[in-house]
Amino acid sequence: MDASWVSLVPPLIVIVAIFFTQKLNVSLMLGIFSAALIAAHGNILVALSLCVEKIIKHFSDIDNIYLYALLIIISSLIVLLTVSGSAAGCARIIGKRIKTKRGAETASIFLAFLLSIDDYLSILTVGFVMSPIADRLSVARTKLAYIVHALAGPLVIIMPISTWAAAVLVQLDNAGINSSPTSKIMADSFFVYLNTIPFVFYSLLNVIAVWFIVRWRISFGLLGFDERCVVPVAQELSDDNEEKKHSIIELILPITLLVGGVFIGILYAGGFYLLGGSHSFVDAFRNNDKTFVVLLVSGCLAFTVSLLLSLRKKMIALYQIPGIVCEGFVLIKSSIMMVVLASILGNFLRLDLQTGMYVAHMLMGVAPLCFIPLLFFIVSLIITLTTGSAWGTFSLLIPIATQMLIVFTGVNTPVELDHIKILLPTLGAVLSGAACGNHISPFAETTIMTATSTGTQPLEHARTQFAYTIPVIIGTCAAFAAMGMMCTSSLYSSFFVSMGIGTAVSLVLLVAGNVFLK
Repeated sequence: MDASWVSLVPPLIVIVAIFFTQKLNVSLMLGIFSAALIAAHGNILVALSLCVEKIIKHFSDIDNIYLYALLIIISSLIVLLTVSGSAAGCARIIGKRIKTKRGAETASIFLAFLLSIDDYLSILTVGFVMSPIADRLSVARTKLAYIVHALAGPLVIIMPISTWAAAVLVQLDNAGINSSPTSKIMADSFFVYLNTIPFVFYSLLNVIAVWFIVRWRISFGLLGFDERCVVPVAQELSDDNEEKKHSIIELILPITLLVGGVFIGILYAGGFYLLGGSHSFVDAFRNNDKTFVVLLVSGCLAFTVSLLLSLRKKMIALYQIPGIVCEGFVLIKSSIMMVVLASILGNFLRLDLQTGMYVAHMLMGVAPLCFIPLLFFIVSLIITLTTGSAWGTFSLLIPIATQMLIVFTGVNTPVELDHIKILLPTLGAVLSGAACGNHISPFAETTIMTATSTGTQPLEHARTQFAYTIPVIIGTCAAFAAMGMMCTSSLYSSFFVSMGIGTAVSLVLLVAGNVFLK
């Protein structure tokens, strides 16, 4: 069908349904059926047939099967690290050596980086383990909640090997960014994701802001009041016998194998000259077409080694292994269902309804190309803030943004990535808005989990951290505005200028808050 205003109806139905029901998968189903009805011109039987056809096509793609297996493996690894006590044990080892308030906050940052393969793992482990340490050293629980939450989703989304990264790869592939003959943009989805990471400005600026707040003792607003009122609590830190069972290698080894396995595997599959091929480092990433296989193999390697290490140290028994895998599946099954449904909806929007094409024609002559990254950041932020779902947001917007930019720039498909320079900043804007909205939304699951793990109230946590996130949001807007104006020249030199502007704006506003909002 020709692109028209009705192509906007399915995503709007999803957004409204999420807002009222707080059930993402049900909302996506409504969006899919409405998209099928529009594509079938109101014929219910044809619409149902289209839905079945899309489902069969989705599961006929072996890369999708590899990806869902990877999500189950990573989820099982998270369960294993929890059941064996490795995550908490390693955190206690670190916590045992902390003597100051700044040390406790810095340790929370370090642990969040160490556990950044999944936001749930990071939130629950850092929150539960660091809470008694924070009490002992007079760190306000709301301050700890801010650090834990600020370094969960925003950090995980820029980690190349994480549950969020896997979900992003599916949406890039679904948007037509892949190495197949039918692709819209001829580039490996993992290569595109890696190149998008520098433009996820909110995450980068947020990490800098958290470090700056901790390092320079920034304290204002409601969090500052809580910090001034907190009273130290005498508490036993941990059981020495329990601590001796664990070592930091239990966390570092599987994560190193996971990340290292992916990079070595992709270089090998892409024909890197040091691994028997003939391509340079960058060309090996460009020519790789086995990303999903490599991800799955690396995930299996990390899980197997972690499993063997846990068995050897008698932290788990053989009979627990099936239960760990089952629990991993239960933990991730809702997310897998979401990825499946979002991919099918995205396919409808891109191929059948031409939603991105309609949005592009609607904005032509109204919104200059240079404002597109900033526009998508704001739209992505608003959608995630009101729905609480980061994954749902970038699942909706990545296919729309990709198709829109193809039309906006007037290129003929399939096209090389280098011919649409503004694509990477725009994708970064979508991911930034999703990460930011997930961070500050009172409806997000991570907000509830952060409050639970740190012993605060969800609304109290959302309210107290807001003053610290506003400067970063403003800095992110400044960075995307600058990026949009300069990215038609050298993309990565523009990045440094934009990142510098965003950092300066964020830190100046934090300092101003510290001076005037005590």
